[in-house]
Amino acid sequence: MVTHPNSASVESEGNRPVPLHGVRIAMAPALLAAGAFYRFTIIPDKQWLENHPGSGVPSPPWISVLWVALPLVLYVLSWLLLSARSEESIAAGAGVAAGLFTCGLVFAITVLAGFLLGFGLSPDPYAFQNTISILTFLACSLWIIVSGFRIGKVDWGIFLLAASSTLICVACLTAKTG
Repeated sequence: MVTHPNSASVESEGNRPVPLHGVRIAMAPALLAAGAFYRFTIIPDKQWLENHPGSGVPSPPWISVLWVALPLVLYVLSWLLLSARSEESIAAGAGVAAGLFTCGLVFAITVLAGFLLGFGLSPDPYAFQNTISILTFLACSLWIIVSGFRIGKVDWGIFLLAASSTLICVACLTAKTG
């Protein structure tokens, strides 16, 4: 029989009580859905501004980089922490994922409500694709948040610190650039 340093977090067969693959499995389609939404939203906006000069103010390139880079850095950080062997690192990775996808969940609900309330008011050639990507992202975000809290019970202090730090970081980015 193999002994583990923290036997409370490992079952008798040596397996963790909460599998980690649940979060990582959901993170992959969430990233694809976010990329699809970005592709189907940003490119038509750029085409609109090119075809209708003076109709809007384009965002500076650094704003676009921030909107992509910070969530991607947090995503990669969470993925790396979840891949670590230490339970504290795994709890921190679950906290970062839960914080990031909580913000993403709020954003996706807001965008979905805007789509549903404004459906048919403006021509959107990618309305169906955007709706599918938002619904996929919503489902994955819920899955990640629930799994993150299940993993976070390994070390609530580190989990809550990572989750709240991520929420504050993303909220500050949104307040500064939004």
